[in-house]
Amino acid sequence: MSTDQPTPTTPAGPGYPSVPAGYPPAAPGYPPAAAGYPPAPGYPPAAPGYPPAPGYPAAPAGYPQGPLPPGYGAAMEQGPRKYDRLAIAAFVLSIIGGTLLALILGIAALTRTRDGRTKGRGLAIASLAISLAWVLGALVVVSMQNAKEPTSAYMVGDCVQVSSGAAANLDGSDAPTLPRVECTVPHNGEVYATKQIPAGSYPGVDEVEQDAESFCLQRFERFVGVGYDDSQLQVFYVYPQKGGWYAGDRDVACVVLDGVDVTGTLQNAGR
Repeated sequence: MSTDQPTPTTPAGPGYPSVPAGYPPAAPGYPPAAAGYPPAPGYPPAAPGYPPAPGYPAAPAGYPQGPLPPGYGAAMEQGPRKYDRLAIAAFVLSIIGGTLLALILGIAALTRTRDGRTKGRGLAIASLAISLAWVLGALVVVSMQNAKEPTSAYMVGDCVQVSSGAAANLDGSDAPTLPRVECTVPHNGEVYATKQIPAGSYPGVDEVEQDAESFCLQRFERFVGVGYDDSQLQVFYVYPQKGGWYAGDRDVACVVLDGVDVTGTLQNAGR
């Protein structure tokens, strides 16, 4: 009679064979494993919204959830964004006065930096602004060069040529320009007195004209040698118009005129 005893077994669930003694129990809620079966696999990952599996720390606050946005991984691999070369070139050219090329490159750089992959959009905008400032400055200089000569440019003793239409131009927004010439060449006029009207708001063309006429008649005899009523010469005067007044022109210039062109000065002409 044999003394070998069968290995003790643990009762299994209905329909399952008994499990040998010492085999680890199945997880709660799972049916016991049949004899010879491998251990049950690990738990499946928790569904979205469920707490993390035991033993794993929760994700830190603010950590992005779900899939990364398009291009995120590529940006991380490429490192910090670089400045667009066209934007840099446009900014440098605008500083040194390369206005036209700076405008072209600045517009191109705005288009290239629109998607945000490269930096330099601010430089492109600055280059356009600086270039436009150069253009406006050039226009101002040209307009100043083409502006009529203010009456303050005339000095006593300057010989000028007064055209027949100069008097009509006194009704314009600016005082008429009297071309200055050398007194040794034929001319018909000479500046014999000047004065400056005090600063302030424009007094009005009638008041300025009356003031200029009174001043020029008073100074006529001192220069010519005889009073205006007894002289064969004429008086012409220019005074600031409203347009020139606010540009800084507040001077009156008195001109003695001869009926024919003369050479030399009319000072002490005595006629």
